[in-house]
Amino acid sequence: MTAGGVIKRGGYHHGDLRQAMIDAAEAVLAEKGVGGFTLRECARRAGVSPAAPAHHFGNLVGLLTAIATLGFDDLSQKMEAAVAKAEASGGDRLAAICEGYLEVALTRPGRFRVVFGRLGLKSGDEDLRRAAVRAFGILVRETKLALGRRVDEEEVLTRLPSSYADDADLAEILFVWSITHGFSTMLIDGQLAPLEMQSGGRERLLGLYSGRLMDMLLAAVRVSAAKATA
Repeated sequence: MTAGGVIKRGGYHHGDLRQAMIDAAEAVLAEKGVGGFTLRECARRAGVSPAAPAHHFGNLVGLLTAIATLGFDDLSQKMEAAVAKAEASGGDRLAAICEGYLEVALTRPGRFRVVFGRLGLKSGDEDLRRAAVRAFGILVRETKLALGRRVDEEEVLTRLPSSYADDADLAEILFVWSITHGFSTMLIDGQLAPLEMQSGGRERLLGLYSGRLMDMLLAAVRVSAAKATA
């Protein structure tokens, strides 16, 4: 063991500890879920002493907060990439971000559960706040654009979610988020497992989501847009 508390058997030195702990935490989440998640197990996987992670994370809450921040950043990156792809191909931007959201959930379900679960995160963490606000802002931006609104890009990506309490488009924003998040959560939590066991399996459900379910979502948003301009 080194002076910094890092056990050499894992091949990590002090400068690698933060990433090593995050990698180990992701592995624990993937294998055991949030119910089997402990700082001691993450430290063991990373090949460091149980006390070593305190330097970067302080405690389990600090580690979970770092993972949640990565999760929100992943979500933002995936949704923005989906928008760019839709723009290039002539696809619908709102449908694209919804499908990107689902892809993030399916790719890293453990991280997704940390982002949106009931586990305690570090209140007041600036990186987490920034990442969460941006991810929500992208969803708001695309919903408003689908409604035909003018959007200030810089403002919407830095505006706190709580500030939308009296926004005229709040119902549509929550509707888009609820459909997208609800389907994602039901899928990764196994609530749709009986349907996945039927002919076509998960692929059939994903096809339903990207096809008819998205059509219904977009149709509902268009109806709201039409009413607003009537």
